[in-house]
Amino acid sequence: MAAAKKIPVTLLYGSLAALGMIGVTVITYLNGTQAFIGGAAYLMYVFPVVLAIVAALAQKRRKGGILGFRDALKACFGVIVLSLAVQTVFTLILVKWIDPRFGRALPDAVLTKMESTYRRFHVPEDEIASSLAEQKKSDPFSVGPMLWGLALKYIIGFPVAVLFAAIIGQRLVNRSPKA
Repeated sequence: MAAAKKIPVTLLYGSLAALGMIGVTVITYLNGTQAFIGGAAYLMYVFPVVLAIVAALAQKRRKGGILGFRDALKACFGVIVLSLAVQTVFTLILVKWIDPRFGRALPDAVLTKMESTYRRFHVPEDEIASSLAEQKKSDPFSVGPMLWGLALKYIIGFPVAVLFAAIIGQRLVNRSPKA
């Protein structure tokens, strides 16, 4: 009798993290552009972090309580990679095809938020004007900037995954008895 096939840990927990992130994205979308680009939107990053830890612990349990650093890192970073990729694709689909009018409103909302942030930090007016003029030339929610942002999130996510893998994983050393 064949053993039941188990869903890979990375796929399972990465999908759950992606669903959580999509849920936060939808909630912020329903609350308008300010919510979509506001601080509440950053709550979505709790899902990949928490579920990366849970995935490594689940992988450790599947392996009988022994999990090396490399396998722990694969589980942690895999969840982060999968969830961030799915969330980025969902956001692109949302702002480009599901509600393009919302997508067209986002760059102006980003500029307004940038300007208020610059003023809060007392940036000189000429620097604010030049920065906003430069920013007006691009759409931060087009494919290129979104993929660049995804790459940066991966760069940030890797050390996070390394930290969790170092905590959860064990150094597997072949200790043979001394003769």
